Amino acid sequence: MVDFTTTQLIMAAGLIAIFSRFLFKNRDLDHIPSVAGSNMAFYLFSSIEHIIFGSTRVLRKGYKQYPNQAFKIPTFDGWLVILNGTHHVEDIRRASEAQMSAICSLDAYFRYRHTLGCPLLDNPFHVDVIRKDFTRNIEHRYEEIYEEVVNAYKELIPDTQGVHFEQLLSKYIHLLVPYNRLGTFEGIRSPDSSCLSDILSILRWRAIIHSNILGSRLDITGDSPEFRQICLGAASEVFKGRLVRFFPTPLQGHASRLVTNMRALRSKMDQFLRPVVDLRLEQQKVLGSDWQKPNDLISWFMDAALATGQDISATDLSSRILFTSFAAIVTTAAVSSSVRWSEGPSPNSHLQAATAALYQLCLNPRGVEAIREEVEKVISEEGWNKAALGRMYYLDSFLRETQRMHSAGTLSMGRTLLEDFMFSDGVTLPKGTKIAVNLDARHYDEKLYPDPDRFDGFRHVRLDSDSQPLAATPTLEYHTFGHGREACPGRFFAITQLKTMLAHLVLNYDFRMEGNTYPPTWKTEVNVIPSMFAQVLFRRRRAKSKA
Repeated sequence: MVDFTTTQLIMAAGLIAIFSRFLFKNRDLDHIPSVAGSNMAFYLFSSIEHIIFGSTRVLRKGYKQYPNQAFKIPTFDGWLVILNGTHHVEDIRRASEAQMSAICSLDAYFRYRHTLGCPLLDNPFHVDVIRKDFTRNIEHRYEEIYEEVVNAYKELIPDTQGVHFEQLLSKYIHLLVPYNRLGTFEGIRSPDSSCLSDILSILRWRAIIHSNILGSRLDITGDSPEFRQICLGAASEVFKGRLVRFFPTPLQGHASRLVTNMRALRSKMDQFLRPVVDLRLEQQKVLGSDWQKPNDLISWFMDAALATGQDISATDLSSRILFTSFAAIVTTAAVSSSVRWSEGPSPNSHLQAATAALYQLCLNPRGVEAIREEVEKVISEEGWNKAALGRMYYLDSFLRETQRMHSAGTLSMGRTLLEDFMFSDGVTLPKGTKIAVNLDARHYDEKLYPDPDRFDGFRHVRLDSDSQPLAATPTLEYHTFGHGREACPGRFFAITQLKTMLAHLVLNYDFRMEGNTYPPTWKTEVNVIPSMFAQVLFRRRRAKSKA
């Protein structure tokens, strides 16, 4: 009897999916040209190329062949319509939620309904909570966020003599942290090396959970190893949901249990949250409006559920907390989606943004000096606070340029049409069509960005600082975070994290990278993943400002 492995089943299901998508493809899109051809062989080859080698080549070819127009590419999910024009960006920005949906686009890629449950899609109130309540609390919590950045660096790059390594949880990139008596760099390649993603992980879970934004007053803290493992596990398990779409629709519910471990994670999260939710409901019942409820994510989710007429349950909140964990750990909204079919979480956008910025800092020592001088000046005048970050224009421009050239994905502003839609150029697409903006090709368009292949960290700096486009601000030419109402809701928190982390880094550490070129990336589908083998060396320096 043949013993089929999970990988073999997924590959077989994928080939069947491609074949069935071709046979039953939407003829209503015949008026949209395809750079991959229209016969079965082209469709099959292009779909496989899209997964193995990424979409950059075909997207740039389509951008050149159909300027300011629409074209389509084949995927496992059927045709995806790619939009090249600035007017397309504006049309999507202005479209209503009744006309097109970002959450449906994300579900088409991740199959959330089979991993996190349908309520997450039917009533996505968590998005508004992140966009409003979460963002409003950044300034109030900034002191804690900064303290956790400092503590994270101290743990990862101890100020001791000799070489000190800490084994942490990332597999994307090795960042070695040596230091010696002479103050020179030493580096030894090691599988137990530290990683930028660990700083981001520590920062998020101590800044968000330990600072009481996520229920730490009721003994759910970022220092709980089991709780952190559940949250970290959500990142990879939710992302595995993309494999579910390779299976026929009737089998996807069963397939989700085969390829992901989300049921177990949701059950464990439910065990953590149930006593918290039950206690708060009891407090609210007994004390009514006199109850001083915690100002944290659980309270915001509970309030939002009541406001939208949904019953409060630990099971539902567990799914939303896991989704938020997924977004917090693996997103760049800004830093979004990248799976960038929409402004949801990308598989590595925060990590990618931090890693890409660090690589570019290593390759641009003059830029480091300019940023360091700016940070020292601002911190000496204002100290570490949210307002001070807002005055770090060189650093902000550097981040924006990094995201222009090294976005975590090749597409942005993904939507699924909920009704027939006509764009301003007269192109009409039928209900159910999946669309996305050609992010990568537009960010390398010389008409939008002169000399686009050259990294210019201060490209976006303006003499009048009020007119400078900031890293978290989408425009018609820059839409790493998407654009419009459905732009990445967590982008302000993401940029706050990244600017704080990088500002502290340039003030307190010297660093360098082996080689003088940007490390090669790995591309698959619409995702761009940083090098797993680049080596960066750190050394503590004496900063002039308070650190």
